[in-house]
Amino acid sequence: MTILLEDVPQFRWQTDLGRLLPAIRQQVEELTWVISNLQCWHLRDFIPTVAEWEEQMEHHYSYTVVSGKTLYDTMADTDIQVVWGVFCGVKGNMPALSKDEVPYADGSKEPWTEPKAFQLAASEIEIVCFDSSVTLVKFRDKVIGRQFLKVFPDGKIL
Repeated sequence: MTILLEDVPQFRWQTDLGRLLPAIRQQVEELTWVISNLQCWHLRDFIPTVAEWEEQMEHHYSYTVVSGKTLYDTMADTDIQVVWGVFCGVKGNMPALSKDEVPYADGSKEPWTEPKAFQLAASEIEIVCFDSSVTLVKFRDKVIGRQFLKVFPDGKIL
């Protein structure tokens, strides 16, 4: 299930993971997260962990892997706007990715031409922040997707 979040009243800006992640906290913390193509605006407090992730991704095909607890503790309830970024939640450990397997949003047509496709085959959940204008959230488990829509009823199923 793919949900488009645009003009969501609960968000302060269109790509607001600080407000999105608490709605799926349990699922976030249970997964391992591959983060790629990350660019953010640190709107109030500078968050060194996010800056380190961004620095790692200055190279086009770079990514980082973090625990769900680390992702949640770093991003939830923060004032960071994700301009670009792909967050792929997978079960267990994540093997190394070749440069052709690294998910990306900036310049990718796939979110719009194949909205139901996961960029990373192992993903259970994907969050794609696109040009600070929209957020796509993909759930392999439709039950979780429907629960998510109860929190964000303005989300549109693609």
